[in-house]
Amino acid sequence: MLIRSTTSSLLAQAWRGFWTLRKRRAADLWADVLIAAALALLAWAALGLLGLAGVITVNVPDASFLHRLLLGMLLLFLAIALSMLAVLRLAEALLPEARLARLSPVRDWRAAACVSLLLLAGLMLGNLAGSGLLALAYPGTEFFASSTLRRQLRVLQLLPFLAIVAGLFWRGRLQRQAMQAQAAEAQLRLLQAQIEPHFLFNTLANIESLLEADPPRARAMLEAFSDHLRAGMGQLRVQETTLGAELDMAANYLRLLQIRMGPRLRFAVDAGQDARTALLPPLLLQPLVENAIRHGLEPKVEGGEVRIVAAVDDGRLRIRVLDDGLGRGAPSAVHGAGMALENIRARLRHRYGERASLTLLHAAGTDATIELPYQATP
Repeated sequence: MLIRSTTSSLLAQAWRGFWTLRKRRAADLWADVLIAAALALLAWAALGLLGLAGVITVNVPDASFLHRLLLGMLLLFLAIALSMLAVLRLAEALLPEARLARLSPVRDWRAAACVSLLLLAGLMLGNLAGSGLLALAYPGTEFFASSTLRRQLRVLQLLPFLAIVAGLFWRGRLQRQAMQAQAAEAQLRLLQAQIEPHFLFNTLANIESLLEADPPRARAMLEAFSDHLRAGMGQLRVQETTLGAELDMAANYLRLLQIRMGPRLRFAVDAGQDARTALLPPLLLQPLVENAIRHGLEPKVEGGEVRIVAAVDDGRLRIRVLDDGLGRGAPSAVHGAGMALENIRARLRHRYGERASLTLLHAAGTDATIELPYQATP
């Protein structure tokens, strides 16, 4: 059962990745070729069913002609499918990561048009290569090279139909992606609205208790709280932000908690200027920092340290939130932590497809890592 589940998961991941433009590894090639061959076989089987149903009629002079026709169409479909795959993978190899990030997942009509043109180029090249293979396999027959030009012209005649089909497909997909993104953003705001009042009241109560006992500390806490609220409100109003803004918000939050927790909390932020200019969806980092405090350091008597490390490597941005708290064994006093992590994964999936990820490692504390394509502010 476990092997079957793992295989199904790998196939589902390969299927999603097949339609996503990204820098690939050699290990992906076998799955891509397998999927392309399966699609070619499905197209060939569908054509055969249409012929059996009488939707498509072909004059069959003899049995050998039918045999050549079936094998020839299968060979042609395989050539087209593999050529379309080759064109897409060549584009992945030649285009920089930043350009691929704009093209996939397809989020607008310009990206849809670019991907459609790549697929059309693969279709034309595959039709030409397949026709050449048919001429070699069946010399002197109806598949000879003289019919190659006619096949290319037939594809060109189908362009208006293909454009309509592609337009309907991309329209439905873009609408579905927009609805999913809106649902993820609405869930984020709902989760933030559930967490903020608890944090707000606790902070105000701490400030009130310090006003008489330690006025300078109360003033510092109020200033840090004001900075945190100002940054948080700004992040909620934008669709895209920089990592620098996310780091500033996280640092304000940690400074505020440091005033409350005292020496039990230490933190450090390590990010170069190239990483700080990276573009990403807002409020990806804050839930990870909050989880590190609530589930790692607050339950630990002696407290600990939170470190945020961000770096750019080979066209990818890697953000790590590390703590030396209790990790997986910490008592979960706050509901919604799992929802926050799933929300981050959903937003990354809608925005970047298979090219972004959130992973958590639990050992002596927690290591939460976000990886996504690097795209910097102009």
